[in-house]
Amino acid sequence: MAGVTDAGIMTTLSTPPIDLGDLERALTRIAEVIGAEKVRTDAATIEEFRDPYTVQGSTDWDASAVVSPTSSEDVQAVVRIANECKVPLWTFSQGRNNTYGGPAPRVKGSVVVNLRQMNRVLEIDEDLAFAVVEPGVRWFDLFEALESAGGRLWTSIPDLGWGSVIGNCTEYGRGYTQYGDHAENVCGMEIVLANGELVRTGMWAMPNSEAAHVYRHPFGPQLQGLFHSSGLGIITKMGFWLQRRPETYASCWVEFSGDDALEAVADGMRELMLGSTITNYPTIMRGVRLDEDGNPSFDPDASRWLARFALYGTSEAVDAHWLSIERTLGPIPTATLRRRDYAGTDRATHAGHEDRVMAGIPDMDILDLFETMYGKTTAHLDFSPVGPLRGKDVVETSRLMRSMYQETGEQFFSGLMLSPRSVIHISTMFFDSTNAEQTQRVYDNYARMVSIMSERGYPVYRTSLQHMDQVASTLDFNDNALMRLNETIKDALDPNGILQPGKSGIWARRFRDI
Repeated sequence: MAGVTDAGIMTTLSTPPIDLGDLERALTRIAEVIGAEKVRTDAATIEEFRDPYTVQGSTDWDASAVVSPTSSEDVQAVVRIANECKVPLWTFSQGRNNTYGGPAPRVKGSVVVNLRQMNRVLEIDEDLAFAVVEPGVRWFDLFEALESAGGRLWTSIPDLGWGSVIGNCTEYGRGYTQYGDHAENVCGMEIVLANGELVRTGMWAMPNSEAAHVYRHPFGPQLQGLFHSSGLGIITKMGFWLQRRPETYASCWVEFSGDDALEAVADGMRELMLGSTITNYPTIMRGVRLDEDGNPSFDPDASRWLARFALYGTSEAVDAHWLSIERTLGPIPTATLRRRDYAGTDRATHAGHEDRVMAGIPDMDILDLFETMYGKTTAHLDFSPVGPLRGKDVVETSRLMRSMYQETGEQFFSGLMLSPRSVIHISTMFFDSTNAEQTQRVYDNYARMVSIMSERGYPVYRTSLQHMDQVASTLDFNDNALMRLNETIKDALDPNGILQPGKSGIWARRFRDI
């Protein structure tokens, strides 16, 4: 079967375990059931759904066909036929998170299931602050629907607005408002299993349930989490919790220099979050500055740091919390605090991306910033180990990661995503995807960093197609007991191994036995 090289990079199967006759039979039947216009095998379509950050011209991660269902019933039909024919499927909602492989499958020749056309916001409840969405709903779509519904609700968003709400939530994506831990906002899923059966989780399992999207706990075992980042089913609908629009929103940041200040700011942020003074999810960025218009740009002074955070509530509450922040962060040497206030009803006058993103207003500005590196062929690989939010550890880890980049000559760009107890150390490796040598060097260096950070006790929370097996192998307590459990569940729910083979390093028996 597929293997791991000495560098730790996942290699694709040289011959996909797909019988071409079975594939042709499956695609013919799918076209008959859901419509021939929803099944594409032409080269131009396959090219559109490749991994855009693997080297240009490579076919290592290409699909054999693209199927685009428009309903849960379509998805059920696709899965039933694929299961009967033992044809592997790789599903994506929008497939826009290119640093992790975009829409491309782990197994070359898989049929990709493109859910972009299932893009309805099915329900918005302004009183109870939730929405129900299909997988093709983007952050742009949800934002527009919330504004049209009355504007009483905000959604948390990631930095780029073109991605899927469901895809981001179920891959443990992060945003920057009070609801920034997106996986925690999921309440009630509809899922197609590998046999084509449709199930709903939690209290949504009652057909007329009034608690489907307001009460997260189930009767019996909590199964909803099984369908996060797992390939155990295809999510076709999901409830998502939202934030009440505040009276006042303050976009705040602190600029500072040096490791001593970084340690103090990290510790100060932790205490402000644990004490509920700061209730959103802050970010600390290295080598970035804001201009007077609030737009980010790379700073040639690599010792400079920028931390962004937000305050929400009544104007009196925001002012009171700001006093606490000034007492905590103001005395730190080199630190400069700044703040801009907006009315909660203001959705149009924000100075730039940094202000908009913490108010749940999506844009694409960061992509434009990234493309300043190599133009349109700029690719990037995000390395994201997780550690404790202790200032001393943050500084030591930042130094270690910086040294790993210096050894290979790669530019070091770092963003620290904070929660009250943990920090995700995201560093970005930029490269030109037309340069095969540079691309391979970046992927090799990534594998090396996974090993080094694993020795430090820092697991990676999310990774690219090429490194899933390696990252999974670092979670090896008790001789890989967790992987054995994951494989047992996979074999029970998907015995033919058709859904997302290799997702998160989990392979069904059919692939393990090759």
